[in-house]
Amino acid sequence: MKPMKTMRLAALSLALLGGAEAALASEVTITAQFRPSSTNMRFENTTPVSGFCGIWPSYPACSTQEGKSVELGIRYTKDTVSWDPDFRNRYYVAFPAERTVAVSSPDGSSRQLNFAFSSFSATLRNISGPGRIPNVGRHVEGGCNELQAAVGYSTGTNLWRILNPTAPTGCTTGSYSEDPGLPAVTAVQAFSVAYRLIAPNPLEMPAGLYTGEVNYTVGENGEIALGNNVTNLNTNSLKIKFELDVQHAFELQFPANSDKVILEPPGGWMRWLNGGPAPERLVRDLPFRITKTGPMSVFMECEYEVGRLCGIRNPRNNHTAALDIKMSLPGGLQLHNGQAVERHPIPTGRMQRLRVETATPVFNQPGALHFATAPGEAAAMVANPGDTYRGNVTVVFDALL
Repeated sequence: MKPMKTMRLAALSLALLGGAEAALASEVTITAQFRPSSTNMRFENTTPVSGFCGIWPSYPACSTQEGKSVELGIRYTKDTVSWDPDFRNRYYVAFPAERTVAVSSPDGSSRQLNFAFSSFSATLRNISGPGRIPNVGRHVEGGCNELQAAVGYSTGTNLWRILNPTAPTGCTTGSYSEDPGLPAVTAVQAFSVAYRLIAPNPLEMPAGLYTGEVNYTVGENGEIALGNNVTNLNTNSLKIKFELDVQHAFELQFPANSDKVILEPPGGWMRWLNGGPAPERLVRDLPFRITKTGPMSVFMECEYEVGRLCGIRNPRNNHTAALDIKMSLPGGLQLHNGQAVERHPIPTGRMQRLRVETATPVFNQPGALHFATAPGEAAAMVANPGDTYRGNVTVVFDALL
């Protein structure tokens, strides 16, 4: 058997980048990465933080996974009326429901993630009118509650939690210190969100860079709805792009001199040399240690093929003996049907490859290749005492499937 080179794969990555503003479109990219270890089996959010948590990173809400905010690059002017019975005439924002987004890699592997908005922040500046800036006050109504009150008369930054990210409803606010019916013209900027991202299981994903996107309309009645009397809106759409970089840990370690596997009867040759019966089979186990955090496939390539098996050949008379080659893997690695890989036959050829899934990541755990002559072959081989049978068998562990 040829030695197996140590192989390492890359891990899954997901992070969020700032939004690039265009004349009629805003765009941000969310990225994450998966760097597997014995203590880490999760995606790491590598998104640079911007918006509210970029300005106030020590605020408690910013310390959570869903509290990392990103600015969306949305700016507009809003005419508001304090305590108007129509929420849309006040300072008003509504976000769309949770979306399922397909992400795929260049090799055609595809998975789904779920994305939802979980909190919202904006900075408001009073341009004109007797009303205070409309996000000042501690009376948030509709589908949000207050995480941080905006303070001030001419400028204020709010932070609201979206109560039901799966299916949000519109949010508005009022100030108890303000009379109803007061108009104001307000500039809205630093429009940022935090988000909830439910990523696919990286252990079930082949290595690669997975990308996808989701698009939202922005406007008075957009999927991101801003209410009535909006002017100077700088964008009418928001594109959120996703990049998930999967880099699995994969390492095989074989003992020294594993490129040669010498077969012999169980217990050695002495019984046969002393006049005993011909051995029923010739065997050898080749141990190895494996680290694996994702799927892989295994197959053999043969110098000499005997049907669906590999063989070894006697160069003197060209007799070829078939080999029965099997594999055992640690319990965290299973077949696609959930069965353990315990002395499982290894198929010949890439088209017949055996797919192995990671149920539980394994790190430096033992496995083995089991070599044996097929039934009846040993007796035919020892009929030619002194001859040598040779053949190359390559066992391929393919992390790219």
